[in-house]
Amino acid sequence: MAAPRVFLSFQVEDRWARDLLVGQARNRNNEIEFTDYSVHEPFDEKWKTNCRQRIAQTKGTIVLVGPTTSKAEAVLWEIAETIRQGHHMFGVQIDTDKTHPIPAGLAAGKVIRWSVDVIVKQLETWT
Repeated sequence: MAAPRVFLSFQVEDRWARDLLVGQARNRNNEIEFTDYSVHEPFDEKWKTNCRQRIAQTKGTIVLVGPTTSKAEAVLWEIAETIRQGHHMFGVQIDTDKTHPIPAGLAAGKVIRWSVDVIVKQLETWT
């Protein structure tokens, strides 16, 4: 059974964490497919429409939680849209030695520490 398609939500300054996660998953030869729809243009209705469609094509969203994620308008919107669509969601603290504030809409009990093995196990519950 193929792993689910995943939407990654992250603050642009934490792009390194997105790149690291994608690389680590690829190195473990997983079948996880990440969808990156980073905000390259101003946060507007066109972006929301495109993002809404991208989320709809996935099983759920992984929110990469960094120092300013809880204040990121785009991330908060992506969380709300994931909930609206009834998709799975969990968060990952991007720093192993720090706990960053959890964004509104993301349950504290659904936030895990960085571990590709744990992330993959969590994704297996989505299939």
